[in-house]
Amino acid sequence: MDNMYIESNQRTYKHWSTLEDCKLISLREEGFKYREIASKLERTKLSVEKRYRKLKNQRNDAY
Repeated sequence: MDNMYIESNQRTYKHWSTLEDCKLISLREEGFKYREIASKLERTKLSVEKRYRKLKNQRNDAY
C-alpha cells in the first residue's frame, strides 16, 4: 500500500500577514460582516472573528 495517496484530515494553520491584518481591520470598519470578510480573505468566519478581536485587544492595550 502506498502512503502517498492517503488523505489527511488534519487542519493546517495559515499565518496572518500584516497585509491581511490591515485588510481585516479596514473591511470591518467599513461595516463588512465577518462572513463577508472571511470569503474575501479565504479564511473561516471563526478565524476572522478571533483575529479581529485579538487585533482590537492589542490596539487597546497599546494605549
